Amino acid sequence: MTGIRLENVTKRFKTTVAVDDVSLQIPDGEFLVILGASGSGKSTILRLIAGLEVQTSGHVYIGDMLVDDYEPRDRNIAMVFQSYALYPHLTVYNNIAFGLKVRRVEKGEIDRRVKSTAQLLGIDDTLDRRPSELSGGQRQRVALARAIVRDPEAFLLDEPLSNLDAKIRSSARVELKRLHQQLKQTFVFVTHDQSEAMTLGDRLAIVHHGKLLQCDTPEQVLSRPANRYVASFVGSPEMVFLEGNVASTGSGFSFVSGPVVIPIRGESRVGPVTIGLRPWDVAVGRTPQPGSLPGRVTGVERLGPSDHLFVDVHGAGGPPTPTAAVRALVRAYEYDIGDSVWVAFDPDRALFFDAQGERLDSMSVLPRRS
Repeated sequence: MTGIRLENVTKRFKTTVAVDDVSLQIPDGEFLVILGASGSGKSTILRLIAGLEVQTSGHVYIGDMLVDDYEPRDRNIAMVFQSYALYPHLTVYNNIAFGLKVRRVEKGEIDRRVKSTAQLLGIDDTLDRRPSELSGGQRQRVALARAIVRDPEAFLLDEPLSNLDAKIRSSARVELKRLHQQLKQTFVFVTHDQSEAMTLGDRLAIVHHGKLLQCDTPEQVLSRPANRYVASFVGSPEMVFLEGNVASTGSGFSFVSGPVVIPIRGESRVGPVTIGLRPWDVAVGRTPQPGSLPGRVTGVERLGPSDHLFVDVHGAGGPPTPTAAVRALVRAYEYDIGDSVWVAFDPDRALFFDAQGERLDSMSVLPRRS
């Protein structure tokens, strides 16, 4: 097994900075998912590791070896592309064997490796077929087999599941995770799909405009996002954000945004702040509870066992004009558009962000208003 390390890596294409001073340590055997929107620089990072692109500055290490000047073929890294890049005129057997033949591996060894790898991935009954005769899931496995058979130092996977339909894609995630646990090798997987990232990754590296914003476990990224962008990008349904101020209430401190008042535990400084709440931390009911506010359901998304509600919240007394819009998760089929409801917020689950969008670990760091 071999780890991978990026040190202050930057990649520029003329005036465009695709990767901006990224440092990243990927330990031996980790399944790291690089997650970002289209154009964020995530695939460029993968290509820099593979040597398909050359960084403008910084260094790339594979194991303890500096590989800045190594050609892709000399890095012993296997890459699986979104398109699979299979040779249409070759059989599955010859597609898998192609790289070994180029390296002049002995014929008997090629046969052993191809058949054992095909059996590992459950495609040993397709070896005589051509790619056009295979399903999307089978073609994806052939591309993986061609990578595995080389016995590389690490696997780089650039959105390899994106061409599969939803049902096959879900089962492919399970198979890929099982394969990683069986091979115990380093996997670096690029995707824009957060469900895929949360399912597969030991850690998630969140990339935006070429910058690495956070690298942590899926649980930590979800519960302790580094900034507002990460909080909004990871998590479904999307986080609720409310702009407001922290104010002294005489007996303590509260976040205030129009009619929404959320108590803050302990001491705090007053000042402008953005609060973030996951929809599952917003409580909706038919009857008022202490601290709840009246509202009206404006939209419903049916999600199977639960519904995603869009609610316009009103101040005390319920003025006709809504003063805050929130989202909440509730049990399925309990509410419909137009229903009157009561909304409450869990202060212990709230996240706070400063004016620059950075998460605040402690409300005591908020600047005082002049």
